[in-house]
Amino acid sequence: MDNIKKIILVPWDFTEGSEIAFQHALQLAKAGGNEIMLLNIIPRAWIIDSIYRKVNFKKIETYNAKIEKAASELEHKYGFKPQTLVLEGYPKRIIKELILTAHVNLIVAYYAYKFGSKEHRISRYLKNLFFKDTTLPFIVVSKAPIHSHYIEIVIPVDYDRKFKEAVHWIIYLAKYYKCNVNLIKPFLTDDGKKKQLANNIYFTKKMLDGVNIVYGIKTAKKKGTFEEEVFRFARTIEADLVLIMSDKYDDFLDSKQEAKHDIPVMCVNPRIRKYQSFY
Repeated sequence: MDNIKKIILVPWDFTEGSEIAFQHALQLAKAGGNEIMLLNIIPRAWIIDSIYRKVNFKKIETYNAKIEKAASELEHKYGFKPQTLVLEGYPKRIIKELILTAHVNLIVAYYAYKFGSKEHRISRYLKNLFFKDTTLPFIVVSKAPIHSHYIEIVIPVDYDRKFKEAVHWIIYLAKYYKCNVNLIKPFLTDDGKKKQLANNIYFTKKMLDGVNIVYGIKTAKKKGTFEEEVFRFARTIEADLVLIMSDKYDDFLDSKQEAKHDIPVMCVNPRIRKYQSFY
């Protein structure tokens, strides 16, 4: 089982946006030795999917031919042919089942996805993947990669006790991609919050020092919101990724910000097992 390659899942709606997501997935797949799977979903509402599981094979065949053609075009363009999959049903159920059965360890998605004729904010589906049996991370993108590989990652450190879970993912990313770790902490005046933030900083430094990962720590300016300062700093250093806990997603990005944002955001959930890793 250890020799089975992990899969990066890319929701595929045949748009330019899904190809942008593929470009990011490709960088990660090459660095980690992963496969990439393009997933096209023929959507059904939850209530219909709950009582009616009959598959429209003719429609599946049509979309299979279409997505296979797209995969061949990607292979010709990028030198890497992804796997393909077309499924019909309720999107959240489909993604959950794939996570649990298909060795998927990461989702890389464009911020919007067309289910049928309607465009949806895909983070609405992904940020709620707090399943009992998985802690799958996901990356939301809106622009093509600015570098050939991930070089700079920015991690907001806050006073939330759950932040310590993000440190494990920082270590995995730094080890696999040899990227620079840039920590940024908020400007605080509340003594209680300052104390918890200090604890998180101490824990983070201890963990990173223990595995010889070099990092920098910056304090956000007082004038703006912490979220604004995080992305201002990320743009200044041309960061390739901002890493946050998934329950903070709406604090950092809303639907309007997603559309114009040029830095990928990786969201991670608390791990289940002590040594569960990204790869």
